[in-house]
Amino acid sequence: MSMNHLNSVSTHLKALRLSGMHRAYDEQLISSSYQDMSFDDRLCFLLDREATERDNKALQTRIGKARFKGTATIEDMQVSTKRGLDKTLLMQLSQCGWVKDRRNVLITGPSGCGKTFLSTALSRKACQLGSSARYFRASNLLAELEAAREEGSFIRTVTNLGRPHVLIIDDFCLSSMSETEEKDLFELIEERHGKVSTIFTSQNPVGLWHSLMPNPAIADAILDRIVHTAVRIELKGESMRKGITSVLDNETLKQS
Repeated sequence: MSMNHLNSVSTHLKALRLSGMHRAYDEQLISSSYQDMSFDDRLCFLLDREATERDNKALQTRIGKARFKGTATIEDMQVSTKRGLDKTLLMQLSQCGWVKDRRNVLITGPSGCGKTFLSTALSRKACQLGSSARYFRASNLLAELEAAREEGSFIRTVTNLGRPHVLIIDDFCLSSMSETEEKDLFELIEERHGKVSTIFTSQNPVGLWHSLMPNPAIADAILDRIVHTAVRIELKGESMRKGITSVLDNETLKQS
């Protein structure tokens, strides 16, 4: 192939923004290891390189949009009998069947026991498998909803927050909610219910959440949507550094 043809191929790949193929093609030009490969094999190599680079870019975009707190991954999780975080349980959750089934995950336990770490690791794994995610501290989320209501963009904001396949609401129900916060939360939960998954982390056990909401009827509606068929994980221990026990309960929590 003439130099003009080689330059033309490279130029076209660059113009078409096939950056992965472009880089792989340039590598083939300068390496003798590709000379004995068939045309189909060399083309397959170029296509694989393009697909891989696009997948990597898409993953980095999803992770960037998620705005995770930290860089926790499933591989970072320390599992041992002493910690009580069962490897079988962790591997089950890492398959992200709960995302496919649109189930929520409730992670409770004292401060420092690893709730945010675990929620981030699970969500990052979901991103790796193609899902979108978004992280919020509960107080910031409620403040954003309140601001949106005041600015007249509440419906648009709730619609946007309803889109991520996984939404982390960290430090949920740390203290009593106002009536406005409760109503705003209900609208968001209703928007996501049955469509996508939400991870809630809280220092308070699920049984106390109802008492932290001012309107019992709205609280019933919120908790029914949150807890129904949710995966529940209870972390126990003074801190993540001293030992964790996790318990998975996939049964529906019945409200008393």
